[in-house]
Parts: sequence; C-alpha cells; structure tokens
Amino acid sequence: VISYWVLSGAKRRQIQQLRCCVLPAKLLKRRDVYLKLTRHNGRAGTHGTYNPKHNDRSFNLSNSEHIDPERAKGNIYWDCYHGIRSASDKDKQTAAFSDVEKMFYEIHYSHFVENQNARNAKIRHTERNRTIEDLLAGKKTCPEETIYQFGTLDEHASVEDLVLVVTEFMSEFHERFGTHVHLLDWALHLDESTPHIHERHVFDCENKYGEVAPQQEKALEALGFNLPDPDK
Repeated sequence: VISYWVLSGAKRRQIQQLRCCVLPAKLLKRRDVYLKLTRHNGRAGTHGTYNPKHNDRSFNLSNSEHIDPERAKGNIYWDCYHGIRSASDKDKQTAAFSDVEKMFYEIHYSHFVENQNARNAKIRHTERNRTIEDLLAGKKTCPEETIYQFGTLDEHASVEDLVLVVTEFMSEFHERFGTHVHLLDWALHLDESTPHIHERHVFDCENKYGEVAPQQEKALEALGFNLPDPDK
C-alpha cells in the first residue's frame, strides 16, 4: 500500500512541461491509492555489470523488440550534473549517463586510485593497480542500480504521479543518506509494457588513509546501519 500526492490540473501541466521537479505540499491534493510497489537492487547480471546505456536509451532502439521507439520520446531522464529533462527536449540534450558516471568517479575517486596505485608500486604489486574504468566495471565498486515499479501491467500510476513520486523520493533519499550514498542518474521509462524507473547510485566512505573510495559496507556503517553477520 502506498500513498502519494496528486497534482491539480494546472500543476500537472507544469510537471508535463518539466518546469518544476518538486512542489510544496500546500499545492497538492492527497489521495490514497492501493498499488503494488516493487523494488529490485543489483549491480550485475548474466552479461556482467549493468549498462547505463539501457537506461538513457543510448543505443539503436530498433534492435530491441520490447521497446516502443515512439513512446520512448516521452521518457524522462535526470542526472546529478544536468538535472531533469524529457527525451524530446532538444534544448536539454546532455551527456550520456555513462559519461556522467565516469565524470563523477573521476572527480571523487581519482585521488584514491592514484594513491592506491602508488602504494601498490611501493610494495611491488602493480598488478593490483586499477583505473577509474576498472572501478566502474567492478562488481563491488560500480554503481548499484534500483528498479522501481508502481502497479502492474493492468493497473499502474499515471506518468505525472510517477514523476512526482520519484522526484520527492529522491529528494528525501538524498536528505537522509546523501553523505555516503550519491544519486547519479535515473530514468522513467514509458516505452515498455509498464512504466518503471531505473535509478543508479554509488556508496562511498573514507578509507584508513583518509581517501574517499567506493565501498558499500563502510558507507552503510557510517550511516549507522548494522551489517548482517556473514556467518548466519
């Protein structure tokens, strides 16, 4: 069971035009809706780590039978450097998600990579050296992906409600966990059988050398979470 906010007609049009992302509660009307909410987390599948190109549709859509190219024009995208846009917004065509994620890793983790490689060289184990590309491809250091779906094929939330839910949720997520869990990008897909959201984030925390590095368990500990006992 979820409860979410429904916009008035005027504010719906604003969301549709992507002129605003999150609205103050006083502008909204409350409605309780009973829908199935599903959430799946992961980093890799049978073909390796998940590729963000699927999320921002940075490939030839004609090669995917389950994607409707015409409906793909209504997809909505967000990334941490450029904000929100629609697939058809020609004035806001920005970098691909893969480029955004690489930029984030380079800005935040290059210091760690360079220093760790220097430590490896000092003990003559340069075979352990890694690059930013290695971090992005590693199953423990790559972004984690979450898929959210509200409803089923037969009954699901409207596009406007989904946009509002995801923007408010991401804002709250950042407020609570943003010190160690960083939202990189998300996409609202309207071109498949059921509207759903792909969101990608990275966990990080300082290591014993004072360098910020992508590491989930240490990040969760820093946020106050108790990690599961691997022996149980």
